[in-house]
Amino acid sequence: MKRDFPYYVVALGLVSTCIAVLTSSVFYIAPAIPIAFIALLTLYKRPEYGLLALVFFVPLEGVFAGNKLFTGPKLIGIALIAIVSIKLLRKELPISNMRSALWWPIMALILAFSLSSVFSPYSSVSIQSLKQLLTAISLFYITLAIKDQVKPLHLARVIVVSVSITAFFALLESKQSIDGRAIGLLTDPNYFALLLTTAIPFATFLLIHEKSTVLKLLWSISLIVILVAFEKTLSRSGLVVLVFVFPVLCVHYKEYLRKLNVSQLIIIVIGASILTVTLALLAPQEYRDRMLSLTKLSSGVHTFEDRSLGRRSSYIIVAFDEFKKHPILGSGPGTFPFHYAQSGYAAAFSLNKNEPELFRRAHNTYLETLAETGFLGLISLFGIVWLGLRQFKQARAFQIRSGNLKRAALATHYFAAFIAIVL
Repeated sequence: MKRDFPYYVVALGLVSTCIAVLTSSVFYIAPAIPIAFIALLTLYKRPEYGLLALVFFVPLEGVFAGNKLFTGPKLIGIALIAIVSIKLLRKELPISNMRSALWWPIMALILAFSLSSVFSPYSSVSIQSLKQLLTAISLFYITLAIKDQVKPLHLARVIVVSVSITAFFALLESKQSIDGRAIGLLTDPNYFALLLTTAIPFATFLLIHEKSTVLKLLWSISLIVILVAFEKTLSRSGLVVLVFVFPVLCVHYKEYLRKLNVSQLIIIVIGASILTVTLALLAPQEYRDRMLSLTKLSSGVHTFEDRSLGRRSSYIIVAFDEFKKHPILGSGPGTFPFHYAQSGYAAAFSLNKNEPELFRRAHNTYLETLAETGFLGLISLFGIVWLGLRQFKQARAFQIRSGNLKRAALATHYFAAFIAIVL
């Protein structure tokens, strides 16, 4: 009887709401109410479906860009927070699930954001940044609470499918780009490149470890679509990150490589070489030129040969100037674009001289955190990163000791995806 109580409450709410809506001026939305209640009941019984849905919608955020107040992901998120909280209070979920060493640096980061917002010259912007941080932490809260019900393999599949859909749209629609650089359903080619880079380790895992030939073919197609879309982002930073990510996976699979005979190794090397050369030849000349421009990094902020590199150098100068003024708490969350706009670099490196875009992000999370929240914020962020990396390594080691090599490989691919985000 006690376990059925929430369902009686929902049934009563359903009847009451339907009656209220039917007698109002918006009676035509009444058919949607039972559907919403059924969805709510499903979420209460299987909250992991809601979390997977939220993850699925992240790469598709452009679909909901027109409605910032009420969107499917927001409604699912609010419902999940309420459901998880009720389940924890009613002991339907063990409170021990909420234990995590990550809470300490997370709380320190919230403190840094909060104190910095108090002294921020742009309080409304800083409060908005604090809200965004709390939104991210609410997802961490949900995931911890239902971690026993979420299967990492299912999560990896959802990520690859969703990112593949976004990448496919980027290849089909020429308008899904900025200055010829693909953005998918996001707003920035660099964010899109990060998204694709994060999905590549998961697609690689599924391609290697799925047993079904049909599924292997599906993940092969997904990986190809993701790689082609990645190339169309023309992202230099994304390519540099990939250079770091793949060796991590190679180190994990070194034992498998040792078991191969000479003929198999030669075939793998030749295949990899052909793929690399093919991708290099198919890459647009503009992309190859952008890669070669990385050799000019030492020329500093005063170079105008590559305005993008010069602009990024200017971010470093402005960020450190702000840090020197406010070393402990920074200048306030979300305020870097305002300080950059007031510098001479904003106009000098504007992409459009007729309509200058002066308010620019630092394109570097650590640099921006240092400038906006000072030492306290940066140390807290480093704490989250270090603990995250350590826990992924511990998960891999535990699975190896347990003799579950497939789970160990999955932990390694999650570790590689996290490294992509960190870098």
